[in-house]
Amino acid sequence: MIEHSSGSAASRPVTVVGGSVTGLYSGMLLARGGRAVTLLEGASHWAPEPRTLIVTRRMRDLLGKSGDRSVVNIINRFELMTNGRVATVPLSEPDLVVERSVLHEGLVEQALAAGVKLRMGCRVRTLRGTHDGVALEVGRSGKTEELNATTVIGADGTFSRVAHAAGWPAPQTVPLVQAIVRLPQDLPPDTTRVWFQPDDTPYFYWLIPESPTQGVLGLIGEEGSDTRQYLEQFLERHHLEPLEFQAARIPRYTKWLQPLRRLGGADIYLVGDAAAHVKVTTVGGIVTGFRGALGVAETILQGRSSRVLRGLRWELDWHRFVRRTLGHFSQSDYEVLLDVLNPEVLDILGTHTRDEAGRILVRLCLAQPRLISLALRSLI
Repeated sequence: MIEHSSGSAASRPVTVVGGSVTGLYSGMLLARGGRAVTLLEGASHWAPEPRTLIVTRRMRDLLGKSGDRSVVNIINRFELMTNGRVATVPLSEPDLVVERSVLHEGLVEQALAAGVKLRMGCRVRTLRGTHDGVALEVGRSGKTEELNATTVIGADGTFSRVAHAAGWPAPQTVPLVQAIVRLPQDLPPDTTRVWFQPDDTPYFYWLIPESPTQGVLGLIGEEGSDTRQYLEQFLERHHLEPLEFQAARIPRYTKWLQPLRRLGGADIYLVGDAAAHVKVTTVGGIVTGFRGALGVAETILQGRSSRVLRGLRWELDWHRFVRRTLGHFSQSDYEVLLDVLNPEVLDILGTHTRDEAGRILVRLCLAQPRLISLALRSLI
């Protein structure tokens, strides 16, 4: 249960720290709800590095059609591969490949139109509790200034200064490494290919087309240097030449963190990567990040915990269960997994999205009971 401070909370202005997509989204929602919102961004101008991401259709459920201009490709099917076995999952509604920088640009425009005050070049160094709020130490133009706030949203990423100052534990992280490659001739540009090779990674390799001619091939690993080495070896085995490498540390969801803490006289919230709102199965955080931002905005506006946050917690915990199960899979387990994907299972996987893990797991087990024994065997 989230408890809120007493007083005139319903009219308090909100300070958002970090111009991430979840920071902009939560600020926009609050401004539309009648709050005065100031967003502090450390960069002097908006210039996120171009990078494509694959999301489910659930992004449209949250953003409407406003995010459509960031879509650079659509994915109609997945090919799951391991040791010569292949299973194809046709999607009833396509996944979307979006350009993060364009998505970000659109959210900046929407935040400004909603009335969010954007302050660039304001790098928050730390927060200090006071009797009536918090004092934010902000570096700007080579000088230090102090800003006061009573409601703060930390949207400042994996290594959030807001989270650290408010006493949240540092998240566990995993390395993500990927390369831009030319698409192989046997891969249609509307098909994502996934390889399960547990000797290299407990996650998987992916190749996501971002245009008719090129795509992004990558993996999530355990150690950064080993992950880069595995990727280079995989590229060589599949005769793919890297045009460019990209890398990042991604938060790994290990348990639900209550997204509100008190610091001094202020309410402090976290959204996005700062809150580790990331599906641990795929380490994807765009849709879950938006859901968390929506839940926090509703909580602030309504003065009580949002049902969206409760649903998000349930969903992320299901992904953690699946990840723990798959983390024990051997190569032979993955071979059995692909062998037992009957037409009914493939239909369920193609109809429901990976942002609905809790909803589809029971359906999958009813459609193919051997999945239960496979999961139990791996856990034991």
